[in-house]
Amino acid sequence: CNPRPLFSRINVGVDKNTMVFGAIATVAILSVPLRGQRVQTLRPPAVRATTGARPRILSASRSLHELGHRQNLLRKLQGRSTTAEVLREEAPPSQPTLDAYEAALRLSIENEESSSSSPSAQSQQLQAQQEQQLDFSSPSSVQNFERTAKKARGKQPEMWVEGDSTEVTNVQRATTIAVWGLSAILLADAFKYISLSASAIDPVIALLVASFTMLFADFFSGIFHWSVDNYGDINTPIMGSIIHSFQGHHSAPWTITHRPFFNNVYKIALPCLFLLSMAAVSTFGSGLWGWEIAAVVFFNMQILGQEFHKLSHMIKTPPAISKMQQFGILLSKRKHLAHHTPPFDGSYCIVTGHMNGILDNTNFFRRLEKTVYKLTGAEPNCWKLKPELKEKVVVTKLK
Repeated sequence: CNPRPLFSRINVGVDKNTMVFGAIATVAILSVPLRGQRVQTLRPPAVRATTGARPRILSASRSLHELGHRQNLLRKLQGRSTTAEVLREEAPPSQPTLDAYEAALRLSIENEESSSSSPSAQSQQLQAQQEQQLDFSSPSSVQNFERTAKKARGKQPEMWVEGDSTEVTNVQRATTIAVWGLSAILLADAFKYISLSASAIDPVIALLVASFTMLFADFFSGIFHWSVDNYGDINTPIMGSIIHSFQGHHSAPWTITHRPFFNNVYKIALPCLFLLSMAAVSTFGSGLWGWEIAAVVFFNMQILGQEFHKLSHMIKTPPAISKMQQFGILLSKRKHLAHHTPPFDGSYCIVTGHMNGILDNTNFFRRLEKTVYKLTGAEPNCWKLKPELKEKVVVTKLK
């Protein structure tokens, strides 16, 4: 029989080199500051890391220390690493601030989930939850909590890498827009092949490809998140600043909520633009429309996943967003909050969170950690925070 149109070649009128060059040119043109002026921020004033200041040293052990377990941590680290010296040299962020933010976030979750309750019952429920959460060491803890609860984002953002900022630049805008433009070109090419196909099942296949790719994108985000949370530090080649930012996120999770959209997704969009360009060169005009759809969905979900992650940390979100979080369309606040509990050993997937249950219930990450430990001898940070995990993985057999 004749081959299906899926594998045929059709001249769509756009050369691959022209398409890639156009994406690069778009970034270059839009990156030029308007009228020679510095780009204005979307949410002034922008917060920047102090120039010349030494980046704050973070680790999973530091995160545990900031949650009020200093003495226990120092006993574990004594004579075993230099982390204890770091803890003595640098004062951690305010304990009441972190507790107040997490308490306010939990109360917002309860408020959203019980929105159908009567006002009086809901008020009593929130008050009881507030009394349970407020157990700070500072005399002014109640005032700290009340001030934080009134804000949608918590206290001022904290930057962990020198040169970082909440400022939105034309480069950030151009990079993300270029990804969208390249995605539109690839989807147009894919849909053209589908429309010319004589098979009625191709649209169904396209939908299945997109659905599977969304799950895979969530799975990939979990693998990446697990790796940077547990291995390496700021001195790690190439990935050092990313690792440092991810581990610092546990100490100041509200910082991400201060980032406007383009600023928040830029660090993900930049490598996605490069990889999507490579995928376009390989698949554009080839008739491999399934791969084109998969590439577009995967890279765009990685970018949007960073924004979904931000929304899961917002104390106040629009009602429509809250409903989508509760229904599992977006990353759930409650489920992601489970990750922000020491030793940070689960719920790593941050695109939609759909894969978290499967991966956590099958001890997927514990098996990965065991493999890494056998091959390299490196222990993940979650083992350092909870030594019982090492015993569970190395000594006992995982189910």
